[in-house]
Order: sequence, then C-alpha cells, then structure tokens
Amino acid sequence: MRLAPFRPTIAAAFLLTAAACSEGEESEAALPEVPTYEGTIDLEIGDVAGEDPYLFSYILHVAADERGRVFVADRQSTEIRVFEPNGDYAFHFGRLGEGPGEFGDLCCMQFGPDGELWVRESARYSAFALDAAGAQYQRMLRTLHPGNVGLMAPFTFSSEGDLISVGPVRSGDDPSFFARLRVGADGAVDTVMMADAERQSVSQATVPFTRGEFSGIMYLHQPFGPQWIHAHANGGTWAEAVTSDYSINLHHPDGTVSVIEGPALPGPPLSDADRDWAQSRIDRERDRADIDNHPFAIPDRKPPLDDMFFDRAGRLWVVKTAERGAAVRDADVWDGTTLVGHYRWPSRILKYPTPWATESELYGVTADSLDVQRAARVRFERR
Repeated sequence: MRLAPFRPTIAAAFLLTAAACSEGEESEAALPEVPTYEGTIDLEIGDVAGEDPYLFSYILHVAADERGRVFVADRQSTEIRVFEPNGDYAFHFGRLGEGPGEFGDLCCMQFGPDGELWVRESARYSAFALDAAGAQYQRMLRTLHPGNVGLMAPFTFSSEGDLISVGPVRSGDDPSFFARLRVGADGAVDTVMMADAERQSVSQATVPFTRGEFSGIMYLHQPFGPQWIHAHANGGTWAEAVTSDYSINLHHPDGTVSVIEGPALPGPPLSDADRDWAQSRIDRERDRADIDNHPFAIPDRKPPLDDMFFDRAGRLWVVKTAERGAAVRDADVWDGTTLVGHYRWPSRILKYPTPWATESELYGVTADSLDVQRAARVRFERR
C-alpha cells in the first residue's frame, strides 16, 4: 500500500490558534453553568490470586460494547478477555503469534461502524465479529506507520467506514511527527499532518551527541512543561491542543475547524515531590547529553490541561490537571463547542490507558499498592 503525498488541507487551520494566547495573556472566556456528574467505581475485575481469567499482568486497554460487556487487553497473555456487565468471565480470544486472529504487540481496541471489534497491534489491525459466545476473526490491515513508534495512539473510523490510523509518519529522517492516515476502500491513503513540528514538539529540544564511533541526536524535555495533545472520535471528528492554553482546535469531518475557548486556568503549583522528580530528570538528561546547562527550567506550575478524549457519543472530555495526591480527576465535557457538563471520577482510575467513556459510564484501570491491576467501571450520577 502506497502513502499518498501530503496535501495541505483546511486541517492546517491549527496555525490560526497556535499563537492566540501568548504566555501570560489571560482569556476572558467564562464557562456557562452546567450540571456536574459525580462518578463512583461500581465494578473492579481482577484478583491477586485465583482463576486465570481474573489475573492480569499489564492491562493495555479497556473497552465496553453496547451490551455493557467489558473487553480487557492483557499484555502477558496477549489476549482479549471479555466479561459480562456484572464482572463474570465470558470468553477470551487471541494469543501470541502472527497468524490470523493472533496478536504480536497488542495495543488497543475500537468498534467499527458495522459493530466489528478492531484490534491494533504493532504491525497490523485485526477485525473480529462478536456474538454472545465468542469472537470470530474476519480480516486484517497492515499498519501504515514506520516501526513501532507511537503505536499506543488511538485509531478510529470515518463516517463512511474508512479506517483512520493515527501515528507517526516520517519527516526527513525523523519518524516522530503524528498524522491521521485515512485508508479508502480502494486502498488509497489520505495523509493529514495534525500540527507542525514546532507545535508537536513543544517543551522538547535536541542536542547532538557522540559516543566513540556513534553519533546521534539526544531529546531533552521540560519536566511539567506544556505538551501537545490530541483526541479522535469515530465519524471523523478530532481535536488538538497544547496543555498550557485552554484553546482547542476542533476539526470536523467536512474539514472545517472550530475553536473551544475556555477560561484562563493557572494550573496547580508543583509540590516538593514534583520538584525533586523534575530536578532528577533534568540531571539525568544533562548527564546523558554531556552538557553543562539544560535548556529548560523547572516551572512553578503544571499546565492547566492534562489530557482529552472523546466518548462514544462523540463528546470531547477536556481533563484538567490535578494536584499531586488529589482524590478525583475532573473534566469539562463538550458537545461540539457547547459545554454540557462537568464530570468527576476517582483518581484511582489511571491516566493510561486512556479511559473509555459513554454518557453515563467510564472504563479504565486501577492498581493497588502491590501494583495489581484491575479493569474498572465508573458510573456517574448528576449531583
């Protein structure tokens, strides 16, 4: 399959908002009054010891279908386990291998327009038809991205049913810049760069290094600096932003772009533990790069935005950065450019993998003090 050459599109409109809020400039935007929804964990699947289906090594992704069944991708077993809405084990599919229905580097899941479950791994996508008793392998599509860099990125489907693969594409000698690759029914690939290199690599610098006969580029990062983030919904909508500004470029399937503009948020201050971690990272990078001065300083505050993702209804969850040790995470939820709610859920739900959300539930992963992982479901009620 041949990649089509990059053609500039209206998606390049991110340039219109990239400099909209300079550092220190405050936005006058204010969010309207909307309902708040409080979430509680009502189901955790997983044990320290017991039957094999309930023992997880490292959970790569959690999803749920329209029946409320919970799908859990487990790294060590290289399989997907399916549980009933009450947490009872139903069946599993997949195993380590390269044959049909087998998985290599298992990653994440998405439902296609026809209800098939697609599974992403390092080298390909595999589609499965689901019924009450199991999953049947249907077909596969080879990955379109170089190597296995960034393959934990999401993938989605257009309104026409075309697979949209998100991940790195090669820019010169550097395969680290992300694009959306839409695969048409005829196999042609439409490539849309999601942001320019400077925006994607915010808070990142490079320095050359030499070790004997070897030379290359070392990447240095600002601890707790702003990050470029992106999110993708089935149907072709996607969003991108930099976490230092509540200004989000919302890209519609027809190629137009809207801006979600929130209030100026200061972001939580760094704790002493945060500063210690940041200094140790700077020291390690400086030693590895063999330089006297690191290009970045430790900021006083974290960026106000932490992450964002779309739920199954196509609403964008903008997750705000919490202080270290906070008991809850919270997000502003947008339907297009209209704020529709504030959602709060226990911070026991890990940030990674990205939660899978509906209008009333959120699925993710918890880990206890022994680092035993469990798949978890959160239910929301209006406060």
